[in-house]
Amino acid sequence: MLQYDNKNWFSFIFRHGSKHVEGMWWSMLFMGLCTAGLIYLNEETKWLHFEISSTFHTVLGIVLGLLLVFRTNSAYDRWWEGRTQLGALVNTTRNLAIKVKTYAYAKNPDLSSETLHLIYAFAYSLKEHLRDEDYSAIIEEIPSQYLNEFQKFDHKPNFILGKIAKNLHQFFQDAIITGEQLIILEKEANTLINVLGACERIRNTPIPMAYALHLKRVLLIYALTLPFGFVGQLHWLAIPVVLIVFYTMVGIELIGEEIEDPFGLDENDLPVDELCVKIKANILEIEKY
Repeated sequence: MLQYDNKNWFSFIFRHGSKHVEGMWWSMLFMGLCTAGLIYLNEETKWLHFEISSTFHTVLGIVLGLLLVFRTNSAYDRWWEGRTQLGALVNTTRNLAIKVKTYAYAKNPDLSSETLHLIYAFAYSLKEHLRDEDYSAIIEEIPSQYLNEFQKFDHKPNFILGKIAKNLHQFFQDAIITGEQLIILEKEANTLINVLGACERIRNTPIPMAYALHLKRVLLIYALTLPFGFVGQLHWLAIPVVLIVFYTMVGIELIGEEIEDPFGLDENDLPVDELCVKIKANILEIEKY
């Protein structure tokens, strides 16, 4: 996730663009060349004279604007809910680690330390579960005694949560914690399960295909007919006007595509890696003191 300061307008608006901007250069070049070709045919050769009334793009633009608003809002809602769930992950892992340290560490430091290790291992396994599932990068974060089982298990975050639940129950069986304390710890573990489910829902439920397909079709029609609406009135000035409108409309759609899956590696995605590092550092500090 990019960190930025938007208070300095001049340096901010001219900073290096993100992925959605980089993906538009060839499209904008194509639109510019098409517009220039139409202007040449219309102005220089008089071979083609075709103009679309501005009413067409006005009416279509209103409909397209409504679709883009829906697209942007739905994508941002997914992005923000993802950030909310990651915030809940950070808070819950802290709470669970503090309670394990307080309730059980003095009586059984080995099992307590293992449980603390499992808590931040869950964060790392969740990160890879929401991406391309390349767990080889987080092997060192998994307790060595569980590594073979972890690699064989299909749903790896569930495996980690199962081991946490088993350790909490072991605390109770060994009379290290009371029944009331077990209920408190299980409540925090249940919150981790809820975070896992919410993140999976965001990851696996994109915008309905009917909306996405219809928006792209209307946007394509609008973009391809855009030069015909300006060539006759603006002549060569139609090129920058067409590119500005094209950049505005298509850019909104590309931003929506980028942020609707907020757990990836794009520049505007959520800082999942940084949060995992923070969770691990917090838990190790809790264990130390």
